[in-house]
Amino acid sequence: MTKILDISANFRTGTTLPSIEEQYADLWDIAKFLNTLGIAIADWFPPADTEANSLLNPSFTETGPSPAAIAMAKADKDNLAHDLRTLGVWNGKEDEGGMVYTTTYNTGPIPSFLGFNAEDVNPLLDYRNLIDLLQFVVRKWNPMLIQVTPDEYDSLSVFKDRPGAGWMLYLPFIISSQQIPEASEVIKIMDEKGKQQGTIIVTVTEAFDTKNLDHIQRANAIETRLVDQDLLPTMSEFVSKF
Repeated sequence: MTKILDISANFRTGTTLPSIEEQYADLWDIAKFLNTLGIAIADWFPPADTEANSLLNPSFTETGPSPAAIAMAKADKDNLAHDLRTLGVWNGKEDEGGMVYTTTYNTGPIPSFLGFNAEDVNPLLDYRNLIDLLQFVVRKWNPMLIQVTPDEYDSLSVFKDRPGAGWMLYLPFIISSQQIPEASEVIKIMDEKGKQQGTIIVTVTEAFDTKNLDHIQRANAIETRLVDQDLLPTMSEFVSKF
């Protein structure tokens, strides 16, 4: 059973950083979506020098980022740079039930990044919820790549210089189920004009398990088929071409 789940998305955010308030509002948008999955808005906290200090102030209210969280972010000198900033929140739990997510916005050649880590969080072990989350991320950031993998999968993927299929993979290409018959589902993602902008590939519909040989073989086969069809660029190609 998948327990520690990593979700990562890479995207471009332009040549200037948003304000701290704007970036925190993006974190708030994620919290609002997660609330629809039963993960309460009140359960998120800003980073601080100690766990106790972090838990003194929620990151969000029902109407947006909390004033305390914004003030704490502005007090961190690392957040005052003009080319790179990372803001994140966590749910105050270590190990089982723990969750943390961050956005790193970058104005340089390296793409910006959304990272999400959860350990044994039931709503995120339902593949339908994950599909909804990926669709939300695509609508908000128009990413070049999203990966959903157990934390142990990196060492099991076929190509070490390319994204792994893992549990789910979003690519900004038109891909059909006929091209990757090993996938359990291949989902078209449409833009606002009704044109397909990308594809979500679901390896299995049950929780991905790195101890399940069938799961690993399916993911590996998907990776190989994508490479054979020139549909899985290297990570350096994602950086330079997208």
